Amino acid sequence: MTILKTILLKNNLEEGFKLLTQREKKIISLYYLEGYKDEEIARLYGINRQNVNRQRKRGISKLKIF
Repeated sequence: MTILKTILLKNNLEEGFKLLTQREKKIISLYYLEGYKDEEIARLYGINRQNVNRQRKRGISKLKIF
């Protein structure tokens, strides 16, 4: 089980976790748990910083529903 999944389960966000795409999960984990910046994540995925930011915010919005 990933650290992100463990944290979300402890906070009763498991339903929201199911809605996240694999990329959203990884981006959120890299950003919030591992301390990567959007620019660094963008380089890892070969996408631009704005796209990383958008995907991270979209994932957090899905979690906020729950």
